Amino acid sequence: MSSEHTPTLRYQKDGGVATLSIDHPTRHNAMTFDMWAALPGLMEQADADPDVRVLVLRGAGEKAFSSGSDISQFGERRSTEAGVKLWNDTVVAAAERLVRLGKPSVALIRGLCFGGGVGLSLHCDLRFATSDASFSIPAAKLGVGYYPAWLKRLSSLVGPAVAKEIMFTARRYDAAQALRVGLINDVRDEAETLELAARMAALAPLSLRASKMAIDDAVEPGRYGDDACQQALRACFASQDYKEGQAAFRDKRPPAFTGR
Repeated sequence: MSSEHTPTLRYQKDGGVATLSIDHPTRHNAMTFDMWAALPGLMEQADADPDVRVLVLRGAGEKAFSSGSDISQFGERRSTEAGVKLWNDTVVAAAERLVRLGKPSVALIRGLCFGGGVGLSLHCDLRFATSDASFSIPAAKLGVGYYPAWLKRLSSLVGPAVAKEIMFTARRYDAAQALRVGLINDVRDEAETLELAARMAALAPLSLRASKMAIDDAVEPGRYGDDACQQALRACFASQDYKEGQAAFRDKRPPAFTGR
């Protein structure tokens, strides 16, 4: 790979699945400031596209999902109080926009998943790792803090005791250990995860959205509010997809959902 390779987030579509690739291989797919800043716009693009049913977030290449924020930029970007605030606000806003994606998101994790890379995966709905994946949040080795909102998400997944172990020891977890503590949903190869994403994309979009909203609101009360969750539920029963689902069941055929 040329040293002139420009770090970027690559957005591609294949059927109902959009793939967002973190492409910065010379630094194990570390996220630069510009990459964090670009993330919300790409989420807007996915939300606005009715053909996109599921988003897969992954790292380019085979060596890393993401090693976190690009530390090489800290001297330039985080050398002042204003610079630190701008960086932190940009990163937090990017992750929050990923959470608010109105469609299911899947982190496909292979290789290294460290620091902010773990944070990105925490903001996806599902996390699947290949057997060679490894996880670590080495904040205590670098003298930096981890965003409180991210630690809340980590604690909701693995529990407070394991979350403290992850943060207090800065140790590395392999895929089997990450599965055991609840950091990921399963250990799967890449093809299996992509197949699952495609199967999800064939399901009723309004049903998936209603489920996502209600579950996220249960974990974080007030994120959407009960009225919005109830409205999403009513939209399912008022939709053409509801009629299509019944007709497909009656006719013993696969449904063709349109999201309307």
